[in-house]
Amino acid sequence: MDYISDYHEDKKEGKFAKEVVFEVDPETAEIKKEQIVHILKPENVGQNMCIDEKMIDKQYVTILSNQQTGKIALLVVSLKPKIVKQALTLLGVENIEKVENISCDMSPTIKKLCEEIFVNAAIVIDKFHVIKQILDALISIRMGIKYAIKEKKKSDKNQNGWTDLELLEKTRYLLYKREGELDSEQKILLNSVLDKHEKLKTAYRLTQEIRKWYDKSNIGKSTKKLNEELAKWKEKALESNIKEFKKLIKMFGTHHDEILNYFKKGLTNAKAETLNGNIQRFITSNRGTRNLDFFLYRVQVYFA
Repeated sequence: MDYISDYHEDKKEGKFAKEVVFEVDPETAEIKKEQIVHILKPENVGQNMCIDEKMIDKQYVTILSNQQTGKIALLVVSLKPKIVKQALTLLGVENIEKVENISCDMSPTIKKLCEEIFVNAAIVIDKFHVIKQILDALISIRMGIKYAIKEKKKSDKNQNGWTDLELLEKTRYLLYKREGELDSEQKILLNSVLDKHEKLKTAYRLTQEIRKWYDKSNIGKSTKKLNEELAKWKEKALESNIKEFKKLIKMFGTHHDEILNYFKKGLTNAKAETLNGNIQRFITSNRGTRNLDFFLYRVQVYFA
C-alpha cells in the first residue's frame, strides 16, 4: 500500500483531516487558533462509547472510540473542552443521541463534557480507573514502610535469612495480585510480610474487598445491595484511620453514580486500552511519529 500517495489523495478529496474547529477569544470574539479534527468517522459511533486521552508526539489527543468494535469515531489533537466539544458536535445529533453509555476516567472536565454532549447516555467510570486508585494507595503505604525501614538502618533477618527490606521487595508484586491468583507458597510469603506490618495488612484486605466487589457476579445486582456493600467497605476504611483510604472514601462519594453505572452492564474500557496499546506499538515500530499529520492518517487507516 502506497501510504504517501494515498495520504495526499485523501487529503485532497477531504477523506482525512477535513474538518476544522476554532478556539475563540471570549473577550474579542477573534479566532485565536484553528484546530484540525484529524479523524471524524460518525459511522463508528455506537451505543457504547469511550472517551480517553493519550499523548502522541508530545501532544495530547482526545480519542472517542467504540467500546464494541474498538474503532475510532473521533480524534482531535487537543484537551481543551471548548475545542473537544466543537469537534464532538461534528458527529451529528443523530449519532450523538444514540449513545447510551459513555465510559471515561475521573477527570471532572471530561465528565462535564460528557454531560453536555451525550445527554442521553449514562456516564460510566471504568473499574480499571477505580482499581488503579486503590492500588496506588496500597503502593503508597508500602513505600512508606520501605522508607521507614531504610531510616532505621537496621533490619532483623527472618528464618530464611532475609531482612525486612528484602522480604518487602520479594513480595512487591504479590501485593497487587488478586488473592485467588496466589499459590500456597506465595500466600505464606505474603502473609509473613503482612503479619509484620498491620497497616499494610489492613490496606491489603481493603483492596481485596473492593476487587471482590467488582467481581462479574455483581453485574446486574440491585443498586441498593451494591450501596450496602460499599457502605460497609467505607466504614471499614474509615475505621482503619489510613489517610490514603480516607481519600478513597471521598473518591467514591464524588463519583458514586458513575462508579455504580458500571454494574448495570459491566462495560469496560478493554477495547480502548487495546487501541491505546496498538497506537503505542505503532509509534514504537515507526521509531516515533516524525510527521504527526501523516502518522494520524495511518492511525485512521488501521484503527478507524
